[in-house]
Order: sequence, then C-alpha cells, then structure tokens
Amino acid sequence: MLAINNIELKLTRLFVAVSLAVTALVVLAACTATDDGTISAERFILKDAQGQPRAELGVGTDGIPTLSFYDNGQQLRLQLGESPDGGIGLHMFDADGRPRANVSLRSGSDPSIELFDSNGRKRATIDVSGDGSPSLVLMDSSGIARASLAISSQGVPGLNILDSQGNVRIDLRVWDDEVAALILSDSSGEPHAALAASDIGPPSLVLADEQTRSRVDLRVLNGGVPNLVLTDYQGNVLFTAP
Repeated sequence: MLAINNIELKLTRLFVAVSLAVTALVVLAACTATDDGTISAERFILKDAQGQPRAELGVGTDGIPTLSFYDNGQQLRLQLGESPDGGIGLHMFDADGRPRANVSLRSGSDPSIELFDSNGRKRATIDVSGDGSPSLVLMDSSGIARASLAISSQGVPGLNILDSQGNVRIDLRVWDDEVAALILSDSSGEPHAALAASDIGPPSLVLADEQTRSRVDLRVLNGGVPNLVLTDYQGNVLFTAP
C-alpha cells in the first residue's frame, strides 16, 4: 500500500510539473522576449485566488490599448484607454455596468469630466475648451442641457437657464466688470426683457414686444431722477415721465 501511495504521489507531482510546463509554454508562445529582457504580448490578465479575472491589459482588434478592472461579479467597473480620435479617458461604471463617470482628455488636449445618473444618462459635464474657457453644463433626464455656467475666452462670466427644447431663456452675465445684465427671452430665443446695472450708465429696465422692439424703458438718471418712456411699434414716444 505504501508503494502504491508513493507511486500516486510521484504521478501527482509529475502531473503538476507537466501542467506548469504547458502553462509556461502557452505564456511564452503568447509573449515575445527581446534581448534586453522585455516581454511583450497582446493581452495580460490578472486573476484572483478563485481564478476569476480581475484586471486586464490588452490591445483590441481596433488597435486601441485598454486597462480594465472587474469586480467580484466579473462586471467591468473601471477602464483606462485611448479613444479612436487619439484622446485618452478614464471610465467608471456601477455594479450593473452602467457608466457613471468619465474623465477624459480629448484629441485636442481639452480636458472633460462627465457624470451620469443611475440610468446611465449624462447629467453634468465640466469642460475646458482649447481657448481656455471653462464651462459647467447640467442636463435633464432626457439629456438636454438646462443650465450652464461658463467664462468666455474674453473673461466674461455667464449663467444660462434653458427650457426643455434647449433654448436659452435666462441669460445673466457681467461684461468687463462694468455692466451686469439679466436678459429674459422667449422660446425662440428672442429677448423681451433686460435689466442692467452699469458703472458707465444709469440702471435700466427695458421691455420689448414680440418683434423685440423696445416699448418700455425705465431708468434712473443722474441725480437719482427716475425716467419712464413708453413707445409704439414704430418707436414713437407715447408717454414719458417726468
């Protein structure tokens, strides 16, 4: 019986050795070693103690390299890779595989951050354009931009509120630290009311008709004197006070 056990032990050891040798041959066949000791391959997979893939580094059929990380359920949770247009990005997914956050550097070297809701719909973006202008855009559940905060390349900050069709309805901005203005527009984007305060002129409120013609002009003139002017559609003064 002892001899049989010894034979079984030797066979087991031989089987393990052969298995390791075959595995090594497979790895060597998939990899290429250079004279300087560098090992190259099209894909590397890291597995946990249970033999489940948890990380993968590879090059796809499209020639794009990616580094991917998986959770205990084999769901992709994190991926770093290059985009077809030459940009790079870090993509994060929830436990159901839906995208939740992207951090990318587009081909023009413009950085961007995208945030998604639990249904995988994009709800917020932060971008810096090529001219250095930063912007924050908030979307509704349909993916339509509803609010944006930005600073133009000329240094003008602005806040826009949009309707469900993506039309700007409220525009708030400051020009050259001298003029602050609030502009209200209709669903076609035509302005109908404007409130402004300026260091170079009196504060004013202007109301326009459907053709965007000024019909009501209320100002506070120098010396604190209020002034109201009403005009017809041709611009003729109908009433003024004082």
